[in-house]
Formats: sequence, C-alpha cells, structure tokens
Amino acid sequence: MMSAPAAGQRSMAFSGSTEPRFWWHRLPGNEYVPPIYASLSDDEWRVLDEWYADTSRENLIGECAVPMMSLLQSFVMGSNIRSIVQLGTHSGYSALLLGFFLRRSRAQQGLISFEIGEPLCAYTRTWLQRAGLTEYVRIEHRSSLDDDATVVAREYLGGSPELVFVDSSHEYGNTLAELESWYPALAPGGLMVLHDSSEFAASFDVTGQGGVRRAFREWRGLHPGVETFCLNHDVRAMVSPGMVYQDFCGAALIQKPLHP
Repeated sequence: MMSAPAAGQRSMAFSGSTEPRFWWHRLPGNEYVPPIYASLSDDEWRVLDEWYADTSRENLIGECAVPMMSLLQSFVMGSNIRSIVQLGTHSGYSALLLGFFLRRSRAQQGLISFEIGEPLCAYTRTWLQRAGLTEYVRIEHRSSLDDDATVVAREYLGGSPELVFVDSSHEYGNTLAELESWYPALAPGGLMVLHDSSEFAASFDVTGQGGVRRAFREWRGLHPGVETFCLNHDVRAMVSPGMVYQDFCGAALIQKPLHP
C-alpha cells in the first residue's frame, strides 16, 4: 500500500487537475490544504483520495466543494453538533467527511442521509464501510418527503436533528416542500443549511422554476419571524469577482428560534 502524503501536501495536486470538480483548488491564492482535509488522519485521507479517483472513473461527480464543506465543518466540529440529517447523498462525499467529523467527537449514529437513487445508496454504503463509518452514518434509500422520513430520522438520531443539510434535487417545488417538512422537525436553535441558493445555481432546476433560490425566498416570506441569511444569492456566473465566500453556487441558512 502506498504511503499517504504529508498533511501539508494532501490536496495540493488537485490544483493541477483540469477536472471541473477541482475549481476551488485552482483559484488564485488557494495553494494550501484546507482544514477539512488537513484535519483527517492518514487513513481517512487515503480513503477520500481513493474515493475521488473512483468517482472520476465512474463519472459519479456531483459533490459540493471546499467552501460548503468548510462551513459545515465549522458548525459540526466548532459547536459539537451530534445529530445531522442530510437530504441528498449522491456518491457520498459529504457523508464521508461528516462521518469523519462525527467520529472525531465520538458521536455515533450522528448522521442519516436520504437518497432516492438505490445505486447511489449502495455505492456510498460501500465507501462508508471502507472508511469504518457505519456506526456513525446511515444511508436511507427513501425520499426526504416520505410521510415517515422525519420519524425515521428521529429514531436513528435519538432525537431531533440539530442540523439539516439540504442538497437534493435542486428543484423549486421539491425544495420548498422539504423546507416545510423538515423545519418543524428541527431542534430548537437548530440550523438548516441549503446548498445551491445563488442565482447561478437556479439553472440546476430541471423544471425551470427557479430552484433553491426561489424556494428559499418564498419560504422566508412565509416565515418572517425566522432568522435567515443567503450567501452569494445574486452571483450569476461561475467566476464572480469580489466573492468573499468562494462558492458561486451559494448557501442559505435558517435558524429555528430557541423559544416559540
């Protein structure tokens, strides 16, 4: 078995790749290993590096990038969040990383991820097994909008989720329904984080109805007393000068009040 690269070199090779998925690593000034990778053990990094190679070969690319994962890491590891629901698994990138973070804090049964694609569920479970994360992460082959999805999540987590990460269909109607379904299930003070909330990312909605951006704006209008914020909501292109939060796809945040 090849030895793992030093922590300071792990993802540096990505900056020389022409794959679109590594766009963040090619941005000027980003010649460093971000904490989401630097904090991993050698074995954890080896698994993730092999996952990258395999998903490239199998054309299973569709994960979020460094800025979103760094935002999630700050919540999970900075605030000891121990119960997470993920809506949309795809090939398992964020499930693996969130699992590594949860293992660091010894939060078993800390993440349940809902995915409607059975092959994607099987693929992700294989990598979670390989990473030794099956005690921390469960992949549920089920629509996030099933009537009993919130019950299944609560039973697995042992209570209400502290964090719900929405990164599923990117369709306006489905996302609005997910917000209405999962916000009530959220623990008081808990967070909902939505990926792909920018104007640019609205093009990901195959129904052409405005995507996550429109769903978030309409939901916010229906719940004026809830704390919300949208990062990069007006970014219109993959390269946008002046972005401080370096993700052109955007991120939206919702926090449930501690008291009704």
